[in-house]
Amino acid sequence: MNESKTPATTGNPTTATDPLLTPEDVSHMLGGVPEATLKRWRTQRTGPVALHIGRHVRYRRSAVEAWLDAKDREAAAWMAS
Repeated sequence: MNESKTPATTGNPTTATDPLLTPEDVSHMLGGVPEATLKRWRTQRTGPVALHIGRHVRYRRSAVEAWLDAKDREAAAWMAS
């Protein structure tokens, strides 16, 4: 019998289109926000949603972008008031 040698896919199929970012990646994405600030935001639950994978911290790109969009809306609402 000839069995397929392709690996089984597990997990979220959107991972390829929604990559996981390191705190360093997010720091660069946010214009140089220090990683210590990202850590403080995680503990205060005020920044983008972070995933803990073992002892590693990762962010979904879509979560960071959604957080930025929310900040834009907050700023626009504040400016309009």
